[in-house]
Amino acid sequence: MSAPTKAGRLSVEDRRAQVQGQLEAELRRIIDSGEYAAWFTKMAAFHRYSPTNAAWIVAQAPQATKVASYRTWQQVGRQVRKGETGIMVFHPKPYWLDPATGERVRPPATAGERARYEQRIGFGVGHVFDVAQTDGDPLPELGRPAPDQAPQALANHLTSWCADHGVTLETRELPADLYGYYQREHDRIVVAAANSDGERVATIAHELAHRHDPELRDAHTAGDRRYYAHNRADCEAVAEAAAHAISARFNFDITGHAAGYIASWVDGDVDRLTALHQRVGKVTATVLPTDRLDLALDAARQQAAAVARPPARSR
Repeated sequence: MSAPTKAGRLSVEDRRAQVQGQLEAELRRIIDSGEYAAWFTKMAAFHRYSPTNAAWIVAQAPQATKVASYRTWQQVGRQVRKGETGIMVFHPKPYWLDPATGERVRPPATAGERARYEQRIGFGVGHVFDVAQTDGDPLPELGRPAPDQAPQALANHLTSWCADHGVTLETRELPADLYGYYQREHDRIVVAAANSDGERVATIAHELAHRHDPELRDAHTAGDRRYYAHNRADCEAVAEAAAHAISARFNFDITGHAAGYIASWVDGDVDRLTALHQRVGKVTATVLPTDRLDLALDAARQQAAAVARPPARSR
């Protein structure tokens, strides 16, 4: 049983268990309602966070759109309103061990100490706040094309991504039920000539997700050419969910197609959805671009960390 806290506040352990329960309840609701695509639309808003933290943010604050720490919001000219409740997230906390004793030690100050000690990573609990919980300077906006057309910004981003990373894009005549495919051995995406502009964009995003799916990539590296055939449902659910999240980032709504597609592969299994969204998060973190607000928040986080870091002591 966890220790009580002052004024009836929940302990960190109780709060963590509460949030985990919220997450599990939200995932079960999604499975029961079939709202797979809506989940990944929400996840797209937090692609700069780890998949676990993104899921925790969505579970606690389904209406959140952009989150940052208290100090980070101050760095971009906004202030969290008094009385607002933070959204719990995990953050890494590095520490050092003396392998000879197994005890924690102070951060090494010399090269000899760094060679002798081992750095480990633990995780602490922190809090972030949604932009709706703040007041202050207006934020930069990402251009939003009309949802009934293929956004040129998204098409340009995907085309540039392929060119920058050596992925060949080809257009060919394909069977009527095939939008496109990815050939890993040639690092090539083939798109059906009959695709509309929107279908072409969604297909490129889907095939790029196959390219960056960590399980597919690792299987290929290990020489397992049968992984996709044996795990096709998971691979297709990941690719379509990632394509939906990437498209949503540019306000391009492919929910009508994606929701049913994802549901058909996941087959109502909440544990599978929980596991797969980790893979989706890794794909979107790789393929999605940053916007001006992302860059501003990153710079503010670094500045806040530098201010909070104690000065090095002279020896």
